[in-house]
Amino acid sequence: FTRAFLAADRGDWVGARSLAAQGQNVIARRLLEWRYALDRNSGATFAEIDAVLRDAPAAWPLRGTLQARAEAAITPDMGPAAIVSWFGNREPNSSIGKIRLGEALVATGQTQRGAALIRQGWIEGSFDTATERDIAQKDAAWLTPEADRARLDNLLWAGQVTAAKRLLARVDGRAADIANARMALYTGYDKAQAALDKVAGSTDPALLFDWSRALRMAGRAAEARAMLLRVPAAPLVKAQPTRWWNESNLQAREALKDGDPRTALALTQHAGFTAGNPFAEQQFLAGFISLRFLKEPKAALTLFQSLEAGVRMPISKSRALYWQGRSQEALGDNAAAVTAYRKAGTLSETFYGQLALARTDAAPMMHLTDVIVEAAAPSEVERASLSDEIRVLAELGQAATLRSFVNQQVAANTAPRFIRRVMMNMTDWGYPEIALRLAKGLGYDGMLMPQFGYPVIALPAYPGPGAAPDPALVHGLIRQETEFDAFAVSSAGAQGLMQMMPASAKTAAKQANLPYRPEALLTDTSYNMQLGMTEYRVHLDRYGGSLVLAAASYNAGPGNARKWLAAYGDPRSGTVDPVDWIEQIPFAETRNYVQRVIENTQVYRARLAGKDVPLKVLTDLYAPVAPPTAVLAIK
Repeated sequence: FTRAFLAADRGDWVGARSLAAQGQNVIARRLLEWRYALDRNSGATFAEIDAVLRDAPAAWPLRGTLQARAEAAITPDMGPAAIVSWFGNREPNSSIGKIRLGEALVATGQTQRGAALIRQGWIEGSFDTATERDIAQKDAAWLTPEADRARLDNLLWAGQVTAAKRLLARVDGRAADIANARMALYTGYDKAQAALDKVAGSTDPALLFDWSRALRMAGRAAEARAMLLRVPAAPLVKAQPTRWWNESNLQAREALKDGDPRTALALTQHAGFTAGNPFAEQQFLAGFISLRFLKEPKAALTLFQSLEAGVRMPISKSRALYWQGRSQEALGDNAAAVTAYRKAGTLSETFYGQLALARTDAAPMMHLTDVIVEAAAPSEVERASLSDEIRVLAELGQAATLRSFVNQQVAANTAPRFIRRVMMNMTDWGYPEIALRLAKGLGYDGMLMPQFGYPVIALPAYPGPGAAPDPALVHGLIRQETEFDAFAVSSAGAQGLMQMMPASAKTAAKQANLPYRPEALLTDTSYNMQLGMTEYRVHLDRYGGSLVLAAASYNAGPGNARKWLAAYGDPRSGTVDPVDWIEQIPFAETRNYVQRVIENTQVYRARLAGKDVPLKVLTDLYAPVAPPTAVLAIK
């Protein structure tokens, strides 16, 4: 079965199924068929996918995805009654599924429900030209002008310009003018004037959003910001929350960089979120601007208190509490500041919890809390649903599918003792990345288990120039890069434990006097780490030992690090607050990356020492200079 799954990994389903047919392991065969049915490029028929749906135990993961695959494979020769019967009490799980069930319901006399499903599927769906034409003709009686306008809007948000153009003839003139203006803006503001003249005075939220974005990209920042403040926020908070926050956040940060904090605050608060991750980011940025740029600590304190009330994750809680402390200090209330810092300091595995500890203790120690939970007996986990499948997948090296099954199992068995045994199994079987992810989930609820959440591995001999990077730092980097998944490959092509890009790996190999072996980046973890350690040492040396700049450069590239030095000052100077510097990094991924690497390094110093150690978070932040007296423990 190993060969069968490897063939499946290559997309060779004929070979994979042929090999599986020769094997004796029934579970492995069923798992392969399950993967075959899930793969949209496998060529699986409706009958084959339906057979897997009926055969696979209800506890298996991704049943909704499997149903959607079956819906997409429904053929015209399947009669309306058969389609209605197949769905039974199940709701459709895809746009095409809604349309196929809707058509079948209409054909069997259930017109009202059927027509509603057809319209919903039409609005939401992304179809090829032939399918779209077939639906438009067959279901014309049920496709209202409102549904056509909603579909057009969705296609434009998705950037499907060709499909949107096909729909223009189905909408009224005003809707077509707005759509044409939005499409013109996609090609550049300067080319959109004629189309924009036709929609002058429009308050359409999507149009104004695209208009503002195009102005920004054309370098007309002031006009872009004024336009963004005209966008009605509520419809976009509901319909396009991620895009709306990303643009609001980007323009606010650019205004801040340009020395206009008042407009930056206005853009941030205009976003209008009241819940979810955008709300947390909105409240933090508004509080940060108020405190550090507008010198309005009272307003900032209110915003950080609102942030604390609206989040539950330790990283977000500690951030809200730390900045409450900073606000209280600015207000002159050191007692209240210490109270906030101490609350944040209970979350000592987080960046801001560590900074809070350093603000309240002249000689802070990194202490790892390890919740003692007795693991469930091996037999208890072995008897649990999915255990047989999990063991087979682990033996076959199917890490991605294994993760899905493990997550499904622990979702049904949430007792910490059960999860601890599963983490022990994953670690023993060579999947520390799965154990780590489970440990993170427990940590969100305050149950820290460092042996799983912060695994320790043997580091190879360092072959590069200069001194070897701090082992705690190397562990912290790997934890953030891949969670110790030796076979991780990013969408950009970075490979292995330390996510080496081929070009960077080639350069690092030369610097380390090692042969360049691109095939070894995923097969030889020691080699991958040697190259990653060498590359990181080069970044450290480039910036004089600054962990902050080295981490930013490792994640976003030296070019971006240079831009940020020019824009926000030098955190090595002793006069630029490195915390402020990190929070002004415009890339959310890099802001998060730098903070996680620093916090991981503190934790790993204690893990590697096997005991409490002095907390050096301020030393790491300010390196290569000593932390200024003003940031040490509050008097």
